[in-house]
Amino acid sequence: MLLLALLPDSVLVGIYGGALVKRAVALAGGKKYKITAKGGRLIVNGVKRRKLTLKSARLLEPVKGDYPGLLIFLPKGNAFRIINKLPREEYVAHVIASEMGDAPLEALKAQAVLARTFLMRWGKRHGIFHACDRDHCQRYEGRKRTKAIHRRAARETKGLVLTYQGKPVEVLYHASCGGWVCEPRYVWKGGKSLPYFWTGEDEDCFEDDNAHYTWKVFAPLKTCPRVKRIPGSLRVYAMFLGGDTLYAYEIRRRFGLPSTVFAYWCTQTGVIFIGTGRGHGVGLCQRGAILKAKKGWDYRKILKFYYRGTTVRKVGR
Repeated sequence: MLLLALLPDSVLVGIYGGALVKRAVALAGGKKYKITAKGGRLIVNGVKRRKLTLKSARLLEPVKGDYPGLLIFLPKGNAFRIINKLPREEYVAHVIASEMGDAPLEALKAQAVLARTFLMRWGKRHGIFHACDRDHCQRYEGRKRTKAIHRRAARETKGLVLTYQGKPVEVLYHASCGGWVCEPRYVWKGGKSLPYFWTGEDEDCFEDDNAHYTWKVFAPLKTCPRVKRIPGSLRVYAMFLGGDTLYAYEIRRRFGLPSTVFAYWCTQTGVIFIGTGRGHGVGLCQRGAILKAKKGWDYRKILKFYYRGTTVRKVGR
């Protein structure tokens, strides 16, 4: 049986990645607030305060954003955290707008189910708040990109989460698989083996001719690397460079590669990588979801394609 308590009615989001900051500027109710901290107290427009809560505020520093609900400033030493508290379904609408932007409704609905599932799977991932506003959790930019279609996608999937044998799935998704999705074990050393993730071809992305998802990167290496690919695909899962063995996630970080679907050749001055796709390749491919929605797939079919053997279930209110 699903644990309904794990799907909160209100969501706490750590702004600026939930990191401590030393200065912020916000606007609320026609008033500007300049905020610093000292000795465990906030200093707001020159006045010491234990805590500051602003309603429907616009943040100017340390990041720019228009945030619904409450913006809460919590001091710690000579710095403070900024947390946005808002209703769950409004959070979902803003997440899918931030993550996918303009997309067909059914693709946005698939993303909405996953955004909600993330909350259920992780609970308060960061201790005092459910998620940060960065890619570490789910991209959240407040009202910045949210339109009526994003609110509709959240509304029409209200309370729906993706489960496997009654439990919320591990929520992983990426911008474009480049034609091949894969399992976590091909991305992270010691990656989990979960039955709903799979390795194989995503035909829609394989045939995608969108130039935005192709790329070229030069790395000034003195040694020509060797790679291992997932059988039958161009996706690299390991690289041997000198005495080092790098796994897919490490390869992308080391050389700044958008994905591990690439060909390469070595020159006298370094290595040229030419590839396609963006992201780790596990779980929902956002570009693939968009292409499938354009072909007439509904969100349930899209989710079942990327998460095999799963069920969409309604929980909470």
